[in-house]
Amino acid sequence: MKFRGKITDIACLNHFTRVVTTISKLTKTCVLRLTPDHLFFILPGKVTNGGVGMWCQLLQANFFQEYQMEGVTSEVQEICLEVSPEPWSRALKTVQSAKSVKLKLTRKHCACLTVAAELVSRTLVQF
Repeated sequence: MKFRGKITDIACLNHFTRVVTTISKLTKTCVLRLTPDHLFFILPGKVTNGGVGMWCQLLQANFFQEYQMEGVTSEVQEICLEVSPEPWSRALKTVQSAKSVKLKLTRKHCACLTVAAELVSRTLVQF
């Protein structure tokens, strides 16, 4: 399984951050399903008992300028992860002024989503 996405457009980054922040206000954990063309945030709730259910489908081309993923097998081109959207939301809010943001699936002790930012360098020019 491999996943790497890069957002270089500030408007796309802001929109993606708003989506993740909204989801973080609804739940502590959700399922992130990655496919070659879409990202899905799935919150399976017990709707019959007054809970909230949610299905959010995002076209990856609307957010990511670079997007690479390999599924579990060549036949099953998808990755499903249980994620906590709140820390992810905090990380994305922190890098709002970045030149680009990369989201990667990494393996520390278990599968992790890593947020890496390329910051805009500020140089001081003196005359």
